[in-house]
Amino acid sequence: MANYASIQELLQSEIVINSQEMREVFALAYRVSKAETPVLIVGESGVGKEVLARYIHYASLRSNRIFLPVNCGAIPETLFEGQFFGHERGAFTNAFTSHKGYFEQAEGGTLFLDEISEIPLHLQVKLLRVIEEKEIVRLGGEKRVPTDVRIIAATNRKLSALVQSGRFRQDLYYRIAVHVISIPPLRERKDDIKALAHHFLRKHGRDEYTLTDEALRKLYSYDWPGNVRELESCIIRGVLLSNGGGSIRSEDIQFDTDEWEQDVLERCKLQEALMKSAGCIKSVAKELGVHRNTVYNRMKRFNIDSREIRKFRNRRLD
Repeated sequence: MANYASIQELLQSEIVINSQEMREVFALAYRVSKAETPVLIVGESGVGKEVLARYIHYASLRSNRIFLPVNCGAIPETLFEGQFFGHERGAFTNAFTSHKGYFEQAEGGTLFLDEISEIPLHLQVKLLRVIEEKEIVRLGGEKRVPTDVRIIAATNRKLSALVQSGRFRQDLYYRIAVHVISIPPLRERKDDIKALAHHFLRKHGRDEYTLTDEALRKLYSYDWPGNVRELESCIIRGVLLSNGGGSIRSEDIQFDTDEWEQDVLERCKLQEALMKSAGCIKSVAKELGVHRNTVYNRMKRFNIDSREIRKFRNRRLD
């Protein structure tokens, strides 16, 4: 049976499902989880492919065993075989001990191959052989070691197109794409945005924060090229720009990181000037080379109110 505690923990800490589109995705994932066959998850960067892979694992019969995520795009070609299949002592320079590869480490569990499209063509055949034969031979060894892992792969690229262009093996594609689950981008499931935004506030210990209606409208109107990952970053920025106000406003929602960095710099300069002048607005305006009204407008934008001014004055008195 599936490990109920684990899947419940995952549901509470990582998974937010509000849109009909994602309800259908997770319904399919639940059905697929009961099989032992490979799964291919496709979708743009940042949509949550690893979260879905974890859900499939924890809903499966392997839930009490390891879930091992591997970023295929981060493994140098020269280390591929040793990382995936392990090596024996003395297999190469500095191989002072034997080492279990990913397949042995994930024995009995699930091996999640993220960015599988990034595996070089000449190494894909080695991966295919292990998946088909269900056994590995460590680098520098001769013994054939049986393996029992379930493969879940993911990619943000269209593998069928890579097959057509000769950059991905067709036989490997058919082997890993027994079940294909496509996660729609955030711009196609905007019903998830509000729930995800509040989830990220809770995740980062900011339960007391709320989003104004104008802030939510701004979130809904954006196309989210970075998807859920970009939304999380945006919410974190919103908390910082709100300056502890407890309410994230429309002006606190910034999608351009350059604009955000400029705002942070501007706020820091304002706070530094306020501290140096002990909260004297006239002195702050002179320090920054702006009109007093500009200082008041910036204070309003950054949620710096009279209480903050008193803190600066008290520091000067101390």
